[in-house]
Amino acid sequence: MYRILVLTNVKNYIINIELGSKLEYNSRMINMNEKVDEFKKKLILDTAHEYFSQYGYEKTQIEKIAKELSVGVGTIYGYFRSKEGLFMAWFEHIVNNAFSEIKEHCEASSSPEEKLQMLIDYKIKYFEKNKTTIREYIDNKQAGLRGVSKRNANPMAKVYEYSANIIKEIKPTDETDAYILAKIFDGMINSYIECYKDIQELKEKSNEIMKRFMRILEE
Repeated sequence: MYRILVLTNVKNYIINIELGSKLEYNSRMINMNEKVDEFKKKLILDTAHEYFSQYGYEKTQIEKIAKELSVGVGTIYGYFRSKEGLFMAWFEHIVNNAFSEIKEHCEASSSPEEKLQMLIDYKIKYFEKNKTTIREYIDNKQAGLRGVSKRNANPMAKVYEYSANIIKEIKPTDETDAYILAKIFDGMINSYIECYKDIQELKEKSNEIMKRFMRILEE
């Protein structure tokens, strides 16, 4: 009886070890597959960047991106569902990168007014490098941006929230009003970008944008 009990315990121990090894193997395979998927998505986004930034949304063809990557169109849609989905994922990616960069620059200044001025200058500078993308975003031509009215769906939401926090330092107000003012601030910059095609002329209007917005805050 004692021998049977010992053998049973040993057998269960071996089974548990084998089961644990299989679970660990499966876990590693899942992690590996996730890393492969992340790498593929990054590769697709990097290639999409070349097309969207150069040709804009309308003229970019998913077939050409797929051909350059030597994959099927279905592979890209498997990760991003549609052309709009790919554009939005790419747009969110570049907004996040730009946001991190401008936030780092703004933190060097203690004055909220200087921070707002930096946001204006940075967007104008960014527009200079990405004219096609910014103009399409402003014109709202791409289908993927027509429905992004909710904060959590809009890639620009974190930028608005950051601007809103700066605005509250100048004019104490509640979160909703500050967020609305932040969108007005961004819309004012966009209006100048639409009106002034010449980048040098646009840069010269930077201080004017700031003065006009400050008058709004003073009301």
